[in-house]
Amino acid sequence: CYDRAIQLEPDQIIHYHGVVKSMLGLGQLSTVITQVNGVLANRSEWISELNTYRVEAAWKLSQWDLLENYLASDVKSTTWSVRLGHLLLSAKKKNEADFYETLKVVRAEQIVPLSAASFERGSYQRGYEHIIRLHMLCELEHSIGPIFQQPDGDHSRDALNWCARIEMTQNSYRAKEPILALRRALLSLSKSPDYSELVGQCWL
Repeated sequence: CYDRAIQLEPDQIIHYHGVVKSMLGLGQLSTVITQVNGVLANRSEWISELNTYRVEAAWKLSQWDLLENYLASDVKSTTWSVRLGHLLLSAKKKNEADFYETLKVVRAEQIVPLSAASFERGSYQRGYEHIIRLHMLCELEHSIGPIFQQPDGDHSRDALNWCARIEMTQNSYRAKEPILALRRALLSLSKSPDYSELVGQCWL
């Protein structure tokens, strides 16, 4: 039990990683933010280690003000959750140049380890996390057209083939939930008239 481990070894950050990761996995997003804020209030030197969790929780909750604050508190982090947070915030603020510049960097960061994994035994399973992330970046890129007010092209959900794309992923929570979480955040950004119905379709 992580809580017990924290009581016994309060100076070991690995225990805090464990408890916050568990909360994220259970979808306890508000609790994640509260927990991380509480820890950082006493151990501010751990911000580079723990900030990524509250960033992820903030964008999944569509708490854009919190997301901006958390990203500003640790500008050096390059974790996947932080990168995704930057992309969503750029879309929210309609900063098209920053969005595409960041997207280019993040996509390259996923391709490099995927290429390395391709030479190893069991490479498909080992690289699947990066495949899912590239899948998410593709959906993100093709969904932000209306946000940047690009009139050309059809950006409806049918045109994006969301149903077909999710069916092509592995039939597991670990594969599908990150994609669905991103879709919920994207829908929150655009807030179309059928927002509630579309969000309802983005849960397992």
